[in-house]
Amino acid sequence: MEHQNDFCVILAGGIGRRLWPCSVKGKPKQFLDFFGTGRTLLQQTYDRFSAFLPSDHIFISTFVDYVDWVHEQLPEVDSSRILAEPVQLSTAPTVAWAACRIAHLSEQANMIVSPVDQYIVHQDRFVRDIERGLAFVGSHEGFLALGVPATTPNTGYGYIQMGEEHEHIGYAHVKAFSEKPDLHFAQMFVDSGEFLWNTGLFLWNVQTLLPHLELLSPPACRLLEMMKEPGFGPEQEKEWRDRYYPSAPYLSLDLCILERMKNVFVQRCDFGWADVGSWPELHVTEPKDGDGNAVISRSHVMFSGSENNLVRIPSDMVAVIQGLNGFLVAQKGKVLVICKNDDPARVRHLMNEAQLKLGEEYV
Repeated sequence: MEHQNDFCVILAGGIGRRLWPCSVKGKPKQFLDFFGTGRTLLQQTYDRFSAFLPSDHIFISTFVDYVDWVHEQLPEVDSSRILAEPVQLSTAPTVAWAACRIAHLSEQANMIVSPVDQYIVHQDRFVRDIERGLAFVGSHEGFLALGVPATTPNTGYGYIQMGEEHEHIGYAHVKAFSEKPDLHFAQMFVDSGEFLWNTGLFLWNVQTLLPHLELLSPPACRLLEMMKEPGFGPEQEKEWRDRYYPSAPYLSLDLCILERMKNVFVQRCDFGWADVGSWPELHVTEPKDGDGNAVISRSHVMFSGSENNLVRIPSDMVAVIQGLNGFLVAQKGKVLVICKNDDPARVRHLMNEAQLKLGEEYV
């Protein structure tokens, strides 16, 4: 059976603060159809992997409050393959949990970790690069990050510096990593030609990860030991989740792998990639008119003397926008946001401020 030893974990537990007000805690970005395709970000990511992996080898990591959304949007995913976090602790703890579960199923499993907020242009190249990566981690003891060429000084991305080339063409040792540098350094990285954008896609064999499990999440080591005990089952795992998981540190998988681990490699990919976790990135990926204005979804917008704006309003509304340059106009429910669209973190800061001053109902 093809890919019988390959597994995937889709990370779908975040709040999506950088896409407020359309992404809110009650229904964050991964459960929204941002592009009007009829499929949400979660569904598109699942489709991407189920096209070549066995469906029962795909796990969904999410927050416990979002399990019903996962069931509704992916009814084909059995409850046993949904890892429901009792608290939101960034990505390292839940990946450690998933690694324990997958290692319990297959001691020599290859594991793919994928964010949910990605835009992939070429599915065929994506499958090709993932399969190349799986072959690499299946025969090399090391962690593998997938990177794409850094073409512009984007301050919202992570930059992986390529070191010494590996004997396999297209692979290099990771020399350094810089997460969201300022514009000056981002420009230096692009000009050097030594850096790739970090896609957030990681691969490894579970036997490579397990000796380092404590770095990701100390409670996961306890789970791994429990899984070796006779009679271990779903009830015991739920007890571990509720009792031990919340004590794990808040830690990003990207920083843990790229800054703390040794023997980390990066694979140069060309499947056409963008992070769609923030409004500036959505402006990059969306079709634009002759003045650089983009409208998400099928809403009606008239521009006059306006350039390089991004608009997302309900489909039954009409907007007339005059004299704006480089702005975001986004509305959902009772919240309308109008702000400069040049900083991926700006909307998150505005959301936090609104939460403090206006209350939870607006976020």
